[in-house]
Amino acid sequence: MKIAVCDDEKVFRNELIRMIDQYCTERGQVIPTDEYDDGSKLLNSTISYDIILLDHQMGYLNGLDTIKALREKNSSAKVVFVSSYSEVVFDSMKYNAFRFLVKPVDKEKLYEAIDEAIKELGSEYKIVVRDTEYNKSIVIPEKDIIYAQAENVYTYITTENASYRYSSNLSHLEEELRSDFFMRIHRSYLVNFNHIASFDKTGVVLSNGHRAVISRAKFKEFSNYYMNYVKRA
Repeated sequence: MKIAVCDDEKVFRNELIRMIDQYCTERGQVIPTDEYDDGSKLLNSTISYDIILLDHQMGYLNGLDTIKALREKNSSAKVVFVSSYSEVVFDSMKYNAFRFLVKPVDKEKLYEAIDEAIKELGSEYKIVVRDTEYNKSIVIPEKDIIYAQAENVYTYITTENASYRYSSNLSHLEEELRSDFFMRIHRSYLVNFNHIASFDKTGVVLSNGHRAVISRAKFKEFSNYYMNYVKRA
């Protein structure tokens, strides 16, 4: 998960970044955030952002031209317009803007926009796995993953309907997963918060009835992250 803030006024960029940092602290998350003072610089970046907070009135390239160019590059980023010019809200919708926030930005509205963007992104992300029964590669949505378990050099991913082999180790899978609903709770287990039915200090019971062990060193961190997830779900 990566966020970009694009605004030609440094004071507004700093304020948005401060609120994003506060959001991450309150939600128990770590989301890298980059800043740009012009739309052309954002477009020239090689980084793929998941959420973009975009000002409309900028010097060289305005927000509408920027989002238009992003869509032409097939960017699926959730673009949140942040502007004093409320009249551009309808134009921004033509390019699939996710939200429109009026300056000065209300903290709760920003939090809601990020929460909803993360939820939608989590349902859109996909990974490639190996179907061991039919010996072919298939694509599955991240949201369908209940948990993943390390086994030698491979990782086995369990969904509601099947189990699949991922061609690398659990650490590599953890890096590839893009949504914020997953946590490594043990050296052998990675679980999806969306599929947790209950938990105690020794483990979690998942939606399919399976149980995954929580290491002692991870329990406090897991408990904090999971309770933050429940609050925003």
